[in-house]
Amino acid sequence: MNIIKAIASVVLGITVAGCAKWNSTESLPLDTSHPWDREPELWEDYKSAIRDYKARKHSLVYVRFENSPENPVSEKGYMRCLPDSLDIVSLTNADNFSKFDAEDMEWMRSIGTKVLYNVDYAGRKDILGDEAALYSYLDMVIASVKKNGLDGYSFTGTPKAGDASVAAASAKIVGTLSSARTAGQLLVFEGDPAFIADEDMDKIDLFVLETELDENSYQVRGTIEDASERGISKDRMLLAVSFEGVYYNESNAEVPVIEAMADNTVSYGPMAGLALYDIEKDYYHYEGNWLTLRSTIERLNPGK
Repeated sequence: MNIIKAIASVVLGITVAGCAKWNSTESLPLDTSHPWDREPELWEDYKSAIRDYKARKHSLVYVRFENSPENPVSEKGYMRCLPDSLDIVSLTNADNFSKFDAEDMEWMRSIGTKVLYNVDYAGRKDILGDEAALYSYLDMVIASVKKNGLDGYSFTGTPKAGDASVAAASAKIVGTLSSARTAGQLLVFEGDPAFIADEDMDKIDLFVLETELDENSYQVRGTIEDASERGISKDRMLLAVSFEGVYYNESNAEVPVIEAMADNTVSYGPMAGLALYDIEKDYYHYEGNWLTLRSTIERLNPGK
């Protein structure tokens, strides 16, 4: 990411204006000048550098993001405000994909960030447990992905535990979404792989493991081992971590949970990367918006 930093610093430098001493208060017209207007070639170089970084082998950083409603109250709801070096964004409010989201998609495509429609079966089992409702919902999801040019699908699930209706829902979700995706689109599962039938494991590109609930290395290792026993290779696994989680080191002392799980991604790897949940807690950080998120990307990919 060094080249990205170098180009970004130049681009940002363009917008810096000098300060003058004011002897009296007066109204001045505002002439907004964006870097892409003043230096379009340099701006294109910046975006190209980001895409090149994402095309190289590196640890992926994946986030769940509650995309903007029709009347967003702050920039926190816009995809365009997320760090440019993010690889994958799973939209948890994709059912309400708005005109603001559609506008932001142009930027996301220009920097190579994948945007997925999140199907939250685990959180909406009371509704999607009905076969007809699930079929109708999946049809709507596929149509929305096509209409809005999204980059694929993510979905959640709960262990089958002998429940025939859950097993049927799993088969329907995986079968329908894997058949619907086109070249270059992703299918990502978030949760306990026990939701997925053995014959469907290879239809899924990435597995976000349920480690956001794990509080120490013993639990993390156990979650990884359980996934490995299901035949999932580490290069398809992402560990999950929540900004609201807790983590304890080998001395049973609490340590920063995001940093700890990022380090686990490296030490137990090579793994596909890290998924971050509840990222809205990182906005309006006293040292800058998305500070922890941005530092985590760098922690996982130093010098890239």
